[in-house]
Amino acid sequence: MKCTAFIGLGSNIGDGLNTLQRAWFEIGSLANITALALSSPYLSEPVGMASDNWFTNGVGRLQTDLAPTQLLKSIQKIETHFGRRRGPDLPGYQDRTLDLDILYFDDYVREDAVLTLPHPFLAERLFVLEPLAEVAGDFKDPADGMSPAQKLQQLRRRMRDGSVAEQRIHRAKWL
Repeated sequence: MKCTAFIGLGSNIGDGLNTLQRAWFEIGSLANITALALSSPYLSEPVGMASDNWFTNGVGRLQTDLAPTQLLKSIQKIETHFGRRRGPDLPGYQDRTLDLDILYFDDYVREDAVLTLPHPFLAERLFVLEPLAEVAGDFKDPADGMSPAQKLQQLRRRMRDGSVAEQRIHRAKWL
């Protein structure tokens, strides 16, 4: 059975635009995956970590018949191929050549040590919601029924009223 998944892509080391385009191509080249759409790229300041390096971010929409954990393993191999390091010696958020996150996987809702769906922080991150609203259309979050556009409006409102720190972001163009 084909499922729709949304993947967040990010990079803040090296040529982020090139890295994200190459990573998206590699994702689409995997067996059992059809890459459907890639959002515009967005340049954003780091959120939740201390770094001088801004991120290049985007969101891709794909179809797959892989299980969520199989998809996770596949995209983690791509991260590793692009130089991403993970491990207990690297606590917290680090600068990275490539970060790939499953944001949604159809209507799956799960939380365990391996994978949490929907992604637990997507509603707090402008760099996820801006590109997600582009490619997700009227997709409804299976946990709360809200669309990415509604979540984006809610986050902007919270930034305006000061309950969430302002997040700087700029839409860019693919090369």
